[in-house]
Amino acid sequence: MHRRRRHYFCAGAALAAVMLWTSFAVAQEAGGPLSIYEQQLRVALDEQLPAAREVGFDAGGWFNFAFFNYDDALGKERTLRDFQLRGWARYNDRGVHTAFFRGLLEYQDWNSGTNPVYERGDQDEASIERLWYQFDWGRHIQAQTGQMPSTSVRALIGRDFTTIGSALVMSIPIDKVQVEVESPKWKFATFLGRSIEDSPNIDLSDRVARHQNRDFFGAELTYKGFDRHRPYVFFMANHDRTDPRGDDPNQKYDYSSQYYGVGSSGALLRDLRYQAELVGETGDTYGFGATSGRDDIQAYAADLQLEYLFRCRTSPRLMAEWLYASGDGDRSSNSSATIGGNRPGTTDHAFNGFGFRDTGLAFAPRISNLNMVSVGAAFKPFEDVRLFREMEVGTKLFLFNKATSGGPISDSTASNNASHLGTEWDVYCNWRITSDLSWTVRYGVFTPGAAYSGTAGDGIRHFVYTGFLLSF
Repeated sequence: MHRRRRHYFCAGAALAAVMLWTSFAVAQEAGGPLSIYEQQLRVALDEQLPAAREVGFDAGGWFNFAFFNYDDALGKERTLRDFQLRGWARYNDRGVHTAFFRGLLEYQDWNSGTNPVYERGDQDEASIERLWYQFDWGRHIQAQTGQMPSTSVRALIGRDFTTIGSALVMSIPIDKVQVEVESPKWKFATFLGRSIEDSPNIDLSDRVARHQNRDFFGAELTYKGFDRHRPYVFFMANHDRTDPRGDDPNQKYDYSSQYYGVGSSGALLRDLRYQAELVGETGDTYGFGATSGRDDIQAYAADLQLEYLFRCRTSPRLMAEWLYASGDGDRSSNSSATIGGNRPGTTDHAFNGFGFRDTGLAFAPRISNLNMVSVGAAFKPFEDVRLFREMEVGTKLFLFNKATSGGPISDSTASNNASHLGTEWDVYCNWRITSDLSWTVRYGVFTPGAAYSGTAGDGIRHFVYTGFLLSF
């Protein structure tokens, strides 16, 4: 009895810690030219997190350094040295009760005059990235009876990274309550949450771009009865309650949207993997210059990814992707902002979501009014050499066009009505030197197309970064 009370006390303490926090500075994990790096780092952190012990506490951390040098949309060169120190702690009781915390201390050292957000060059931040508690009813029954029930229920509350579907619609951290119900053939997940206030907004308008206040609801149903396919359907909605910073009597802001998705992942052949998804978007938004009367949103997006794995030395693989996100021909100058956005009194056909795709390291447009094709290849050239066994080198080639040639994209400098946006070539090397140390370098160059005719200079953009991650 004493042991059970102690377990419930630990779970209750973790739940209270989650419920009591109100506002902290938070790391901005999405959007902008650094988004590819942030996503790659997030995956690396998850992969290096050790397995939880059966019962008890464990803790650790990471130190990460990265150097960036890149050209922005206006051709300005920017240079950043980013230092990040993360610490994590976890309590696990046989998988029944699990609590997790991850915090970040970050220092950004920008060259003078190159910080794109703040006038001062340097920037420091302390934030809570993850803080959640989970109860697993199935593991609880197993601990009591010795048998796992056919249907398992898990409930989570707190701050955690959240995706739905293939992550095209949503791929951000939020504060949430989430419930998952899983049987041998079905999995159902639903969540209710809110955005983190200082996280980047999908609305690029200056008064709301660097903060947001949104309520989220999502539900996803996956069928697991096929051997090689995982079809799913989902619904996700957001209600925008973001207040603009500073008075703007000539403009109201509210992008509230709903997403209806269907997709599947799996294997078409033994070594040919796929991910396919189709999404429809509805909702309401204010047009450019509107202070009353919201406009309807009717948009859609589609994505198809293929990866072929060769069963031979050096582990080569080939990748291809087609991504399409609808645009709006009567938007003024930006597909992802209220300012320069939809013409009042018309339907907005520009797709905008909270998800992520690799849209090129140097170009990195938002997934809106975009028709993108990419192909890539990667292999491990020295996998027979112990030191270099986990080194992978690869490349990707991107072709960018507008979905609607007469409409804008998220980069307002693409001001011409031509369809062709340009091409990009990326190369990279990821090397896990030891179990605790990894290093990466990546370079991308974007060459603009006819949509950028008239841009000052040649318009070519370069992006290079390198960094290492040390776990302890």
